[in-house]
Amino acid sequence: MAREKTYQTDIRKARKKAKRKRSMKKLAGFTAILCVALVAVLTSQMWLPKVSKLWKDTKDTVVKNSTKVEAGEFPIAIGETNSSEIYTYGDRFILVTDTNITIYDADGNKIRSIQHSLANPIGVAGGNMLLLYDLGGYSLMAVNDEGEVYKRTFPEKIIMAEIGKKDYAAIVTQTDKYLSYMTVYDPKGNEAFLWSSGQRIIDISMNSEGNGCAVATFKASGGELSSVITALNFMQSDPVFTIDNIPTMVYDTVLCDDDSVWLVGDNKLLHLSPEGKTISQYDYNTTLTDSAADTKTAAIVEKSVTKGYFDLTIASTSSTDIFQASIEGECRQITCKGGNVYILLKGRLDVYDGTGKLTATYDVSPDYQSFVFIDDAMYVEDYSSIYKVTFE
Repeated sequence: MAREKTYQTDIRKARKKAKRKRSMKKLAGFTAILCVALVAVLTSQMWLPKVSKLWKDTKDTVVKNSTKVEAGEFPIAIGETNSSEIYTYGDRFILVTDTNITIYDADGNKIRSIQHSLANPIGVAGGNMLLLYDLGGYSLMAVNDEGEVYKRTFPEKIIMAEIGKKDYAAIVTQTDKYLSYMTVYDPKGNEAFLWSSGQRIIDISMNSEGNGCAVATFKASGGELSSVITALNFMQSDPVFTIDNIPTMVYDTVLCDDDSVWLVGDNKLLHLSPEGKTISQYDYNTTLTDSAADTKTAAIVEKSVTKGYFDLTIASTSSTDIFQASIEGECRQITCKGGNVYILLKGRLDVYDGTGKLTATYDVSPDYQSFVFIDDAMYVEDYSSIYKVTFE
């Protein structure tokens, strides 16, 4: 039991603290094979046409450019703190340190500052508020422009929490009776929905409407681990659908607009229909080190046996094709937004589309560690400050 708790906590910490991971690339053998395939493409036009198109399009469409660092209220000093993270809801960005929550508008004007006493604060952003919970603790709070919306303290430890676009918040705790117990609160903090399972909840993905979610659980049978996805609507008691016996240990899920589901597992990426049919699948070549997904695109980062590189794999809901690239550098953060994949490396930001094309690369400060978006502006954190960055 204790080992499972630690495992769950490690997964959540790794996903929420993505900026501290990485070091990567593909298998050297795969790279060699890919190079040989490229030569064959250039000489024959008939050998591996998909690979040829991917490399040609990448070469022809990449834009090398710089970014503009906005002035005005920026940069915003983070101040002395043991930890800091930035989040967004609506047209606001929020700085969370080990003692304070500070809400800013898109121009960097301070709207409100709120103290908190959470030992290990983890934030999840909704449509109009930020939910902040104490990972492995017992307390949480929801805040918005007006200040504190509600607080809750639980008799059991909080395993995870998520919040949707309509600000319904799902909180998972572990009780003596259930391995996982989920309580859903409405935007005012009133209890709205309860769900329990004899299996441990390992992830929650809110739907695009914000009034339901997909819950990932795992089970063991015959010495094998498998996962289960249960889609729920907070307005009805019966599940919308259930996908059972998924052959991977799911780390992360994203419920897409058509009710298909991205599943990032311990050994593979899956795109499944609500009926459980595999739409696309990618089995990892090495070790998963990071991932990102939205309702249109999923991206996987793998460790490499070649020093100084990492492997990128991109899949899209609009295609069953899987696109791959070997990238030199260190992946500091990867984010999917609007069907594009944004990768922050030391000194640059690479942008790929859902077909695996490198569409742009931007020069950025080598000190940038993590970022969030408000519309087309990027808010970036380095060791001491927050900057507003726009693309030229």
